[in-house]
Amino acid sequence: MKKTLAALILSLAAPLASAIDCTGMGSWLDQACTHVSDVYQNGKSDIYISGYTWHDPHQYTEEKLEQLNKWGWGGGYGRHVIDDKGNEDIVLGLMFSDSHKNPEFMVGYAGLWFTDPILGGLSFGGGYSVGMTSRRDIFGGIPFPIALPVAAIRYRQVYIMGTWIPSLGGVNNGDVAFFFSRYAFE
Repeated sequence: MKKTLAALILSLAAPLASAIDCTGMGSWLDQACTHVSDVYQNGKSDIYISGYTWHDPHQYTEEKLEQLNKWGWGGGYGRHVIDDKGNEDIVLGLMFSDSHKNPEFMVGYAGLWFTDPILGGLSFGGGYSVGMTSRRDIFGGIPFPIALPVAAIRYRQVYIMGTWIPSLGGVNNGDVAFFFSRYAFE
């Protein structure tokens, strides 16, 4: 059933990925676009479920913390490629409930480097993500670029992942950690 759902989502998104023209953007942008397109077209499917948002209690009052949404439920779909060293390239799209219970949309690319597996498949990873997001409370919902660190704990095909969203003085109110899970189909 899960593979059928992933195949359905992929069949709907595949024409968009194959329609992307990665020429004429300049040398390094052409290469980056081609790489992302290759990961999407040749990678394996992922399903994401988002879950918890931690707001730094040193930057928010208790009253404000009570108003903020700590359960950023949502989900998404992605594609990944694992290299011969166990590191990953990922393209993904997520939709989840932001800190103010409004929908937030994010599409992007992530590169993760992992330790060698221990205990039958447990490994730890770190890397980065770049993409676009859209929030009602920042720029009135106009999509804007993001670049964030990513950390992961991987056990075979199941991942717990997180990112740190720093306070950007005036754009957002404080540091936030966002956690989500991922299941990588083989």
